Amino acid sequence: MLSHEPQPSRFLPSYLRRSLYASIIMIAVLLLVAYSVKWIGTAPFLYWDERIQDAVFPDTAAARYQLLTIAIFITSFGSFRMSLIIALGAATLCWVSLRSKAYSFAILSSFTAMWVLNTLIKEILQRERPSLQHLVEAGGYSFPSGHAMISMGFFGMIFAIWAIERKIRGRSLFLPCALGALLILLIGLSRIYLGVHFPTDIVGGYIAGIIWLVFTVPVIYWRARMQLPSTPHR
Repeated sequence: MLSHEPQPSRFLPSYLRRSLYASIIMIAVLLLVAYSVKWIGTAPFLYWDERIQDAVFPDTAAARYQLLTIAIFITSFGSFRMSLIIALGAATLCWVSLRSKAYSFAILSSFTAMWVLNTLIKEILQRERPSLQHLVEAGGYSFPSGHAMISMGFFGMIFAIWAIERKIRGRSLFLPCALGALLILLIGLSRIYLGVHFPTDIVGGYIAGIIWLVFTVPVIYWRARMQLPSTPHR
């Protein structure tokens, strides 16, 4: 039976093609969401935005600043500078320790794609940030959240690679899945807590990141599986 999975020599063309598909669908979906909101009206969405913000964003100044240091630490993982450092470190680790150029390329391309696409989509939609007091400085537009896109599309790729390595060795996927989900969730919540994003901004960023992962992670998995030494038949 012929295999429909990409051969090792065709990894890069296959990955780039899927990345292009992911980017196009990501932009189309987020534009559809944004213009659907305009067509339906913003009132229902703002209602839920406000309810979630009321639950996450503290009412009193004392409560608001109680977890500020923790929120700033968590949200820093989604900043450009921190994510760049992590991207370079993780890519180097994969290249040197795991001997995988594919993993390194996937990490660096995910970092680049999330930031470039986020900037592009924000400039197209130009949603203003919440009118709440911002507990940290935040520039630019609001939808979709760059931190949410980075957490899902970039950190999601790192945790997916960790999961792939465990899977091909027959180990449990619980640890990378649980820790990855926790980090992604906390980064999103930190942006709401700090008053710089609507909850729908976070959801939009998550959707974009998920689309990226759905298209690109299977190629990474196929590549990793084909790099395994073949077992002789008995």
